[in-house]
Amino acid sequence: MPGPVRKPTRRSTSLLFIALFLTLATIIGLASYGVTLGSLALSGVQRVARTLGRAVSAATDSVAAYGHALAFARGVYAENEALRSENQYLDARLRLALGDHDELKQLQAQLSVQQQLPVKSVLAQVTGRAMGMRSLDVFIDHGTALGVADGAGVFVADFTGQAYVYGKVRGAFTSTATVIPLLDSRCVISGINRRTGEDVLVKGTDGEYCELSYVSPLPQFQAGDIVVTSSSSATFPPNIPIGRVDALTGGTVTRLVLRPFAAIWATRYLLVTQGSK
Repeated sequence: MPGPVRKPTRRSTSLLFIALFLTLATIIGLASYGVTLGSLALSGVQRVARTLGRAVSAATDSVAAYGHALAFARGVYAENEALRSENQYLDARLRLALGDHDELKQLQAQLSVQQQLPVKSVLAQVTGRAMGMRSLDVFIDHGTALGVADGAGVFVADFTGQAYVYGKVRGAFTSTATVIPLLDSRCVISGINRRTGEDVLVKGTDGEYCELSYVSPLPQFQAGDIVVTSSSSATFPPNIPIGRVDALTGGTVTRLVLRPFAAIWATRYLLVTQGSK
């Protein structure tokens, strides 16, 4: 049988209220702690979001700055290319103008020499040169129609108006002719030592100098002597400079050679005697 129902005493009631109060306090504490944790978590997320935003903004600014720098660099490169092209054009125009000026001076020098030569001559332009290894042929734009004959003497003048022997005509046609310069082994010219008066034959070697064949049995030639055309030459007027004697040493042997005064390779205009045979 169930026992009798006990009425709650004041002590038990107090203990019950104390337990309820502790439970409620615990629940309220836990709730406030959860709110604090939530706030902290939200604050961390916001900080992370702000940090990421700043990073994205900085990266965007960097990309934009790089784009501007790249566009500027391309503009500078294009401008430099335009300036380079313009400089090349101006440089070419300057070289052309200087070349025309030099050519004009050379023409004036040739014409001045032409008036001073004791023989009649014609001014001819070089139109080409032989391409062979051992051929020094020079082609000019004048021929027999203008009095250029095979064997005619050929001169060239420098900027000072001084005439030098260049070579001979070897093959004349109606409107063109072929010239062999002093350095050609087929070219032989009689000369005289201006210092001693001795006769000598000047013969090309297909190289950079000419050989000297002495007529005197005991030649008195020495390095530095000037060789000019002889008065006995039927091709050239007398006293036209041919070249300077040079001492060429090969091993233990020293021999005298002639270095021509004429600019064999750089000449564009030549004076050719007329009526020569």
